[in-house]
Amino acid sequence: MVTGNERVTEIGHVLFIDIVGYSKQSTSTQSRLIQELTSAVERTPTFQSSRADGDVLPLATGDGMALVFFKMVAAPASCALELVKTVGPSLDLRIGIHSGLVSHQKDIAGNPNVAGEGINTAQRIMDVGAAGHVLVSSQYAAWLNEFDEWRPLVRELGVGTGKHGVKMPIHALVGPGFGRADLPDGVEGDLTQNSNSSPLDLVILYKRNAQPDEQLLEALEGRLKELGHDVFIDRHLKMGVAWAKAIEEEIRTADAVIVILSDSALGSEMIEYELETAHDEQVNRGKPYLLPIRIGNERKIEGHVGSIVNHLNYSVWNGPEDNSRIVAEILSALTEPPHLQEDELQLEPVGGAISADSPFYVEREVDAECLRAVEQGESIVLIKGPRQVGKTSLLGRAVKHASDLSLRIASTDFQKLSSSQLSSEIDFYRLLAATLARQFKFSYDFSNEWLDVFGPNMNMDHFLRTLLESFDDRLVWFMDEADKLFGVPFASDFFGLVRSWHNSRATEPGGPWKRFTVVISYATEAHLFIQDLNQSPFNVGRQFLLQPFTFDQVADLNRRYGSPLSSADEVQRLYDLIGGQPFLVRRALDVLARKTMSFTELLAAAERDDGPFGDHLKRILISVSQLPAVLEAMKSSFQSPNLPETDGIQRLLASGVVRQTGDRKVEIASDLYRRYLQSHLVGGVG
Repeated sequence: MVTGNERVTEIGHVLFIDIVGYSKQSTSTQSRLIQELTSAVERTPTFQSSRADGDVLPLATGDGMALVFFKMVAAPASCALELVKTVGPSLDLRIGIHSGLVSHQKDIAGNPNVAGEGINTAQRIMDVGAAGHVLVSSQYAAWLNEFDEWRPLVRELGVGTGKHGVKMPIHALVGPGFGRADLPDGVEGDLTQNSNSSPLDLVILYKRNAQPDEQLLEALEGRLKELGHDVFIDRHLKMGVAWAKAIEEEIRTADAVIVILSDSALGSEMIEYELETAHDEQVNRGKPYLLPIRIGNERKIEGHVGSIVNHLNYSVWNGPEDNSRIVAEILSALTEPPHLQEDELQLEPVGGAISADSPFYVEREVDAECLRAVEQGESIVLIKGPRQVGKTSLLGRAVKHASDLSLRIASTDFQKLSSSQLSSEIDFYRLLAATLARQFKFSYDFSNEWLDVFGPNMNMDHFLRTLLESFDDRLVWFMDEADKLFGVPFASDFFGLVRSWHNSRATEPGGPWKRFTVVISYATEAHLFIQDLNQSPFNVGRQFLLQPFTFDQVADLNRRYGSPLSSADEVQRLYDLIGGQPFLVRRALDVLARKTMSFTELLAAAERDDGPFGDHLKRILISVSQLPAVLEAMKSSFQSPNLPETDGIQRLLASGVVRQTGDRKVEIASDLYRRYLQSHLVGGVG
């Protein structure tokens, strides 16, 4: 299986070896026994050849070792047979073998390691054995039975009880001078009480009348039913209300939902609906587990289906030769359902922009429209929203999209400009032109072309016209944190110039302006600073307003973080506290995923200055306290939602501290903001 766009999880064939009675020995004896075992393993031909091919990962386990093979199914059995026939009399070994999912990671020392169902089950199989037993899982036994030379050595023993009371069918490898056929103490001989006595309710989603979807469906259905699981497939129910209810009921009551995702299935609205149903139920009760199978490719899935499955482990099927592997991966996932570990998540620092390919990037409805506007060559694209709501992240995504389209791009982050660079209109325009020339790799004769007599605006206009006429392809200029310019004396002139480039598309039909797009991100209402909005870009461009996360988006992001919020109720409580504010949502989930505090502790510490949101809240407190008009507007908002549209209110809206409702009333954006600010500014919580 793989997760996201990177292969980190695969089938491992695990040989787990334990020295019986090891813990009762003295330290010096333990050291000698481990050295003797290591030497014996290293002498086996299977280990030697696998190590030469880079196909074995040896892991120390304290009282033994685990060998994880990746290519050869029979390698653990071969190595075990070679080992038990060559070890000395002082080594009493018990052995467990299983094939299952393992996830690659690093241990605390930075060495390669694995985790997951594959190695966990191998150890559980071994744990029920005694000295001399070579025990194997039912999955591994089934695979060995496909080989003529191994089939005679495989014996059914019974059902063992492993850690946490898990029931496991146990087989043994037994041959001349090899293994034991007697029942270990931890194994019951009644094979009717195997895992099939507790069948799972499974649903397989697929695109009807599509190939090779149905070919894979038949292979999965047959094997899963052989193992005793109840498999539901929508084949026979008639369309209608009863049909729709039956489908939803089967999905919502399932233990796991397996979905076959081909290119054809990705275009199916029914598949999307069924996945959404499973996804919704998983949020509410933790099941069904979603197990996607991708047919033919591993590229990132776009749209709503992608938001559900892209962060999940998935299998890839390329043809009938993959049937056995796919079934094994599904069975492995059902044995120990996949969940995202912190190591697999590769948690990212919270704060600042989120890269376009981050697994934690939340795609909102305006994303696709914004990217489409850039792709279609709109003259002005406006990305607006409160602070820390994701404007720069969306801007970065638009930059990547433009780059993927092979457009020429340049970016200016006005937040990076110093006060001195904004103090002089002449220096400001010259700086902009120089940075654009550098990014577009454009040579411009500033000494002869940039003349003081023309003034900054005309010089900038001439520079940009010359730049555009030097290229045949489209140019996109991304401007981030445009608010930084709103307070400078020449803001109206600069944004008026940007507006003129938009107007030139109409006044100069044969000019270069249709090949030029400006993308601007900002938070503050422009009309508070721009003298004449009819001479600015802010009332002609395509505006995309970013809103806080919805409940469903918070629930989805929770799953991407490995579901540190364990129920829909916890998701709702967090949502009620912080109101979907994107930075605070990510901050909360990051804290919980890293296990630095529990959900109860997070709620208790939420309003504290030294709590998980302390730095953010203190910055908010400072920002609303610095200007008297803003402070007065903040205090007024505690009393009434009917507030006039003042400069103070607009600044609070831009900061995201308050928000406007549909009827133009103003409300504090979250319960956390209300409680914290009211306690600091008024002296109590209402």
